Amino acid sequence: MFAYDERDAVLLLYGERNSVNLGGREIFSPPPGKLVTRVWKVHNSREVRVSLSEKGSDRETTLLVSPGESVREVGEMVEQPFYFKGELCYVKVYMSSPPPDGGDYPTQRVVCGGEVVYGKDLKPGEFVSVRPFGDLLTLVRSKGWRHQELFVGEDFGGMRKVDEGETVGPVGFSDTLIYRRNDSVLTGSVTIKVDYPVLDVVLWGDLLAVEVIKDYRTPILTYDLLGRKLDEETHDNVLMMDSEGPTLFLTETSFSYRVKVSSKREGRENVILSSGSTQVHVKDVYVQGDVLLHGFLLTKVKEPKGVVVYGYGGFRLPLLPSYNPVHNVLMDDGFSVLITNLRGGYEKGEEWHKAGMLKNKVNVFRDFAQFLEVVKGMGGRTVAMGGSNGGLLVGATLNQRPELVDCAVIGHPVLDMLRYHKLYVGKYWVEEYGDPEDPEMRDYLLSYSPYHNLRGGLPKTFVYTGLNDDRVHPGHGIKYAARSRELGNDVLLFVNDTGHSVADPELRAREYSYVVAFIEECLR
Repeated sequence: MFAYDERDAVLLLYGERNSVNLGGREIFSPPPGKLVTRVWKVHNSREVRVSLSEKGSDRETTLLVSPGESVREVGEMVEQPFYFKGELCYVKVYMSSPPPDGGDYPTQRVVCGGEVVYGKDLKPGEFVSVRPFGDLLTLVRSKGWRHQELFVGEDFGGMRKVDEGETVGPVGFSDTLIYRRNDSVLTGSVTIKVDYPVLDVVLWGDLLAVEVIKDYRTPILTYDLLGRKLDEETHDNVLMMDSEGPTLFLTETSFSYRVKVSSKREGRENVILSSGSTQVHVKDVYVQGDVLLHGFLLTKVKEPKGVVVYGYGGFRLPLLPSYNPVHNVLMDDGFSVLITNLRGGYEKGEEWHKAGMLKNKVNVFRDFAQFLEVVKGMGGRTVAMGGSNGGLLVGATLNQRPELVDCAVIGHPVLDMLRYHKLYVGKYWVEEYGDPEDPEMRDYLLSYSPYHNLRGGLPKTFVYTGLNDDRVHPGHGIKYAARSRELGNDVLLFVNDTGHSVADPELRAREYSYVVAFIEECLR
């Protein structure tokens, strides 16, 4: 979702029909065999950027859609299109081959008018985002998920650095550039220090809408440009917010409903779209280890057949109230689900993230084990479940504390910590995990690498991955399953015809069906 104008938002819809909608009317639907995976605002234009992929693939083709007029193709692996001084510009992503000007990859380049104008000095693991405000350019250069630099200029050759921090980004322009640095918003001479981890900031007319994490939910705080707090509005989990003039658009979710899209203007809310609802009992639970941990216990029955303990713990990603179709099916079938907020995420801000990255990564495994211990201590049966970085979490936990797990589900996982940086876009993760080429870091990675620490006697495990996953190489899951079987473990492997995010509803349903079937059979 993004704000197209003061009245309407552009929505990307999934389900029986995949389409792009504007103001309640369809402006684009994909041809057979294709899928719309993302939509973006095209700054300094009335066009809409649409990302199109083959079903199951992570490789995207970018189209520019002029509502009611034309559709034109820009190219493959093209992101963030915008217009600057009359020229079409975009960020070109090189994932599987070097850029034309040479250099290592994966990497990015900024292209304007068909020529590379920025990025020749980008190193693997660094990426950029660009946003123009009229004839003023802003560019954020990110070093993995741990440091960002904000540059401003009137052209790409004259960019100057104005600030840096763990999280830095432009918000808007009102006489001066407004931008975010970590948990503060800077508006010229005014610095607004926010007391909670900041997720997003939007310039909303002459106000600032600031989404934060407070008590593991995401309220929106409203400030004026002088830094005075005007309001605090409760929300479970705001996924996206955007504004155009005096109108603020929100997309949100919760454990009890799939999605709600609304607009807010002059104190009045208008619900544009709402979908999916369920009755679920949500309980905040706290576990005291070496730090105080939080989780959400989701139940629909009084005496569950088992508890699915779900975790992630990395890349500054918080686990907040969110509708998950697999979790809802499992709850309908008599299971409980425990969502765990582990170090490495962002539930308590950047220090919480740092406490679970690099040489602090083992903290994440300890946190997850704490939740499993609580369930086992109460006589419950456990299913340890996680995907991507969460697959690493479950794989490491199985090796270290197999007695805490009855069944394990590992999806699209990172499991070989000595070679992850050599596969696809793994170099982007070096800032999070550490460099296996560094002898000291290599020893640390080897100490917990799920693939290298495999042993016999592990709980029954279901591993699934995607043949077209070009973020986490399917080889991680495939060779892990093969080696675990050689050691005598009961491991099932499912290789789906998907990418990493599995946007296609039919392929996602197939994958989810195998997950649910495995859990039902394992805890029968």
